[in-house]
Amino acid sequence: MTARATIGALFFVTGIFLIVFGFFAARLHSAMPSSGTLNPGGPQLNWVGTAVGGGSLDESTCVEGVNCDTFVVTLSGTPTNWSGLKARIVISCADPSGLSDYDLYVHKGDNSGPLVPGGVSAHGGTPPEIVDLDPSNPDVGTGQFSVHVVYFSAFAGFQYSGSASAVSASAGTALAPSAPQDRGPKIGFQNFEAPGTLVQVTDSSQGPAVHTVEYTAHDAGEPSIGVNWNSPNSASGVTNFQSDLQTLFIKFDDSCPANGQSATWYNSAAPTSQFVDSDPIGFTDRQTGRVFAGELTLTSPTCKVSFTDTDGLDQLGQPSYAGWSPSSGPLGSGIDHETIGGGPYHAPAPPHGPYPNAVYYCSQDLVTAFCLRSDDGGATYGPPVPTYTSQCGGLHGHVKVAPDGTVHLPNNSCAGTGAVVVSEDNGLTWNVRPVQNASSQTRANANLQDPAVGIDSAGRVYFAMSSSTVAGSATGGSNAIVATSTDRGQTWQNIYDVGAVYGLKNIAFPAAVAGDTGRAAVSFYGSTTSGDQSANSFSGIWHLYVASTFDGGLHWTTTDATPKDPMQRGCIWMHGGADICRNLLDFFDMTVDKQGRAQVGYVDGCTDGACGQAASTAKGNAYTARGVIARQSSGRRLIASFDPPNPLHARSAPGMPSVTVRRVNSVVHLAWSEADTGNANITSYRIMRGIASGAETLLTSVSGNQTTYNDTTATDPTKTYYYKVLAVNGAGTSCGNNEVAAPYVGDTCTGLIVQKTPPGHPEQPLQGLAPASLAIDYVAVAEPPGTNNLMFKMKVTNLASVPPSSRWRVVWNSYAAQSYDPAAEQFYVGMRTDQNGTASFEYGTIATAVIGLVIGVPTETQIGLLPGSSFNADGTITLIVPKSAVGSPAPGDLLGAVNGRTFTGDTPETQNLERSTLLVDHTFVKGQRDNGHPAATYTIVGNVSCGP
Repeated sequence: MTARATIGALFFVTGIFLIVFGFFAARLHSAMPSSGTLNPGGPQLNWVGTAVGGGSLDESTCVEGVNCDTFVVTLSGTPTNWSGLKARIVISCADPSGLSDYDLYVHKGDNSGPLVPGGVSAHGGTPPEIVDLDPSNPDVGTGQFSVHVVYFSAFAGFQYSGSASAVSASAGTALAPSAPQDRGPKIGFQNFEAPGTLVQVTDSSQGPAVHTVEYTAHDAGEPSIGVNWNSPNSASGVTNFQSDLQTLFIKFDDSCPANGQSATWYNSAAPTSQFVDSDPIGFTDRQTGRVFAGELTLTSPTCKVSFTDTDGLDQLGQPSYAGWSPSSGPLGSGIDHETIGGGPYHAPAPPHGPYPNAVYYCSQDLVTAFCLRSDDGGATYGPPVPTYTSQCGGLHGHVKVAPDGTVHLPNNSCAGTGAVVVSEDNGLTWNVRPVQNASSQTRANANLQDPAVGIDSAGRVYFAMSSSTVAGSATGGSNAIVATSTDRGQTWQNIYDVGAVYGLKNIAFPAAVAGDTGRAAVSFYGSTTSGDQSANSFSGIWHLYVASTFDGGLHWTTTDATPKDPMQRGCIWMHGGADICRNLLDFFDMTVDKQGRAQVGYVDGCTDGACGQAASTAKGNAYTARGVIARQSSGRRLIASFDPPNPLHARSAPGMPSVTVRRVNSVVHLAWSEADTGNANITSYRIMRGIASGAETLLTSVSGNQTTYNDTTATDPTKTYYYKVLAVNGAGTSCGNNEVAAPYVGDTCTGLIVQKTPPGHPEQPLQGLAPASLAIDYVAVAEPPGTNNLMFKMKVTNLASVPPSSRWRVVWNSYAAQSYDPAAEQFYVGMRTDQNGTASFEYGTIATAVIGLVIGVPTETQIGLLPGSSFNADGTITLIVPKSAVGSPAPGDLLGAVNGRTFTGDTPETQNLERSTLLVDHTFVKGQRDNGHPAATYTIVGNVSCGP
């Protein structure tokens, strides 16, 4: 007996009971709504089941309203109206366990009518269940059909969702199969995180400062990455990484220098990237080495672009505006989601200047997308040309140009299917080409995401997409679907799921790149948890994955590039606005260096020890947006001439482990992630420790299976301890340039410092020195023993004089705030003074409104007062709040993006605003994203004594 039949037999007993129950209970005979009409032009119909649930082996044993129900769909018009189309019926379920099982039967007329041809779904177990109705078949036609859903083994707690939509008659019905596995060695990666160094910037979107500082690439949502192959500054090419208003350049040293870093970063901001705008974008023409940086001008339809041929360096070799050239005037643009690309012209090439390649700028105006072409290397651009209007919706990805000059713009949803929008005349006209074949198709994702394309040296297109398991729905999760085309997207082959080998049930933000003929790689965030990945209740853990092919997409090998190191916990928001799990924003990027290494420029939303080391069951996240580069360090490359010797059997020393540290009370907790074993077993890890940077010596060795270590001997609170972790296999030892520092930051009884302003308050002098009463030194969190409280401390420089009409706030991200206000996603605790300087203490929630595309000002709503709170003249403000008042966080849970803010000069109009011209000082949180170093994340330990 099959497993599915066994489950069915078990539920049959339950079904008998429910049949009897059905005669006495108030019975629901139909779905909700009970019927609808589907037109050839849409829109999609949606409904949900309403039956009680239970078990039924088939239609003959089910009771309507108990363990089956019916939706009546009418296909309008005549079969001629449906020419080239068919109606797709889909039944899905968001049960994360995957145990719920429904069967689908479609009858002509009502349930007593005949089953239509192909009207019984595959009954394959876990939904979705799919039936296609072909109106051109005389036995189907148009008119009324009953969609009969049988609860094979399901209950109302995980009720099904149904949909009916018009799709192409050629669209395949099957979900893509798992990708055939490449039998060569795995591809290894090392992760290089942006350093915790401050850079001076001319503006910050947190507050009104004209001059301020930010940490390098710590606000790196939706980064772009490229490599200048022509750079004289690096043998492998200089990598550039676009991060908000920063354009960063990275040089890698593969010699593992003993007195230097394996990666050095510097910022050379473009002259058009100086003030708060939106949607930064970067592009590197690897053939010419020209680097482009663009910024949309808030919500106005213009974009400012600059370019550099010198890695952002002036004639003296220094990062400077002088190393850049701005384009002439703002570009005509849509108001969202821009992309820059370039490559050879398609024959016949139009007249153009000495710059050899065409440069394309594309963007969206909500629905319609436009592309502009530059014929002088980005100095000026021609007029916008529509690429599509109503044919496509969703979001387009990065524009890519093939070696023959064909331009490809991937899209998430063209008539419900992923597609490439293609120009074969240098951007003058465009054609939409769906990604599907007779057996499989890509499915639009209701959670808006970019798809991606890479194009190899022979012109083969590699398409990557987060494809919904249920068309147009987010409830069933998504798959990492790839496909290839050798005719510029007219036909597609090798449609596979490259995440199935890891059991991935949700995919986010795919990126793609290609090199030599047949060689390509795609990357994506992946989670093994099913369901709607944008739902605030989503509890999945995300890693970065990279899938590579070396035979044109026939076989793939997939690597977890962040094993044992989540890059996000919980949801990834994909609907715009200000949700706290939108810290990663909308996409990331991928490139290849001069020596064929794949590089992924991604965003880490769960940085540093508290978040990285948390248990899988922990609630909360760090809500960071830190830039990281995953750089290939072993295995075959995308350029064959740089493959290692004997590439199908190569072994190498391990890559550098990624190390996190957490010093709590008297213990230093270390953990590490090994994304490159060198295709040989790790035999041991060597843990090095010192009390000065670079002076580490061997502390201990642990087995190659161990990836955590607790140092209970680092007990001197006056010392900062430094650690490195080296991986050892039969081929050698990893590079030791992964040092982490563990300063003493207090204890969980009296206060663990989670956010500390760097010495000298570097943000303040350029603004005029902040008053001592409002200049923040640090923020700390504690759990006083013997209570059930949280204690927050804000230390300002001095409170000998307390200003009137002022506020001191400690804020953190928490979905528990929605229990007070459905729009709120943050709690605050704080002190306030009235016009007479009298202090009071309160707590409440913060909500950030979104009107259209504009994010409004965060607004406080007070919940209650905080008895027992106080302040001292030395500047210490102590705020005590019951855990029960702020969501009852349990041991192991995370308080993320903990930050301090001070305001003065409050008026009745501003006294509840959390972002205003009255902001005086703040720790490094921008909006709801933590940009500090290290991340200001606190792990709940419980109100116990401060032992180990």
